[in-house]
Amino acid sequence: MRKLVTVRKVDAISSIPDADAIECATVEGWTVVVKKNEFSVNDPCVFFEIDSFLPIEDERFAFLAKNKITWQEKEGIRLRTMKLRGQLSQGLILPLTVFPEIMLQIDGAELSDIRDRDFSGLLNIEKWEAPIPACLSGEVHGGFPSFIRKTDQERIQNLPDVWVSELNSLFEVTVKLDGSSMTVFHNDSEIGVCGRNWWLTETPGNSLWKVARASRLIDSLSLLGKNIALQGELIGEGIQGNPEKLTGQAFYLYDIYDIDAQCYLGHHDRHAVVNELRSYGGQLEHVPHVTVDKLTNIGSDLETLLAIADGPSLNPKTRREGLVFKEVNGRLSFKVISNYYLLKHSYK
Repeated sequence: MRKLVTVRKVDAISSIPDADAIECATVEGWTVVVKKNEFSVNDPCVFFEIDSFLPIEDERFAFLAKNKITWQEKEGIRLRTMKLRGQLSQGLILPLTVFPEIMLQIDGAELSDIRDRDFSGLLNIEKWEAPIPACLSGEVHGGFPSFIRKTDQERIQNLPDVWVSELNSLFEVTVKLDGSSMTVFHNDSEIGVCGRNWWLTETPGNSLWKVARASRLIDSLSLLGKNIALQGELIGEGIQGNPEKLTGQAFYLYDIYDIDAQCYLGHHDRHAVVNELRSYGGQLEHVPHVTVDKLTNIGSDLETLLAIADGPSLNPKTRREGLVFKEVNGRLSFKVISNYYLLKHSYK
């Protein structure tokens, strides 16, 4: 799960041309525009990642009130990618001293020891998500199944150690499609279909169930008999503006979760299961592949990966959302979202 609010340190400060009141702070892989002289290198800070929804009633965020929105009947500020004086800014950093409740919890701990702690709950910060189209909502059977892991890839900007430990690892690179998360599972003879957050009851108007039936995912999973979850992206008409310009809707697989082993299948095992499902009549499409190669051959620094994240999507006339990198053994995965995409699409 994404960690929206973390304690980090400022790695670098740089000037912005023709800007007297602001400058750029670098925090690991992120660049954030800040007030001039507010931070120095190595200062501890509280970092709020893009898509954080900040409560307007917290006076510490009052300086952002002009950007307030209403989301899920609440007023607040949604952090998103923007450019200020030509400088890319992603997220928000504030001095650690502004948040005594966090300081009390960390009690003088080393930054390296608390790097992975998420303080969003403590500050009442939520993850902003786009409204769900009516065709994807519906009657809820229950919460997302506890025996399946939700898909929420970490962003490359939050993984500085990748450049140290993983450059010689073999990665499968696929296109990240802009749609809605969908899971279809078989578990001890029970079949289920889920959106991002809910296990859904089959109803006539629900697109996820209709596509699962039409693609024979339900039948092929039952015939295969393995306890697995197919996870992918539902794209097409009525979803995120249909950037791929599809007629109708379609499911594109990107992961298979082994429910019994409680892990994701690696590259080779996933494709073997896809072939088995197809032999049982499953009409299963995989998200587009870009390459399988060592990370060092693909891009050995953040700037290179961000550059190649922007490119053609499933529809060659559409610029993609980004790329997903998975080690072929299934151990590590992350996403690289195109900055062009983030700047263009205000709903993401």
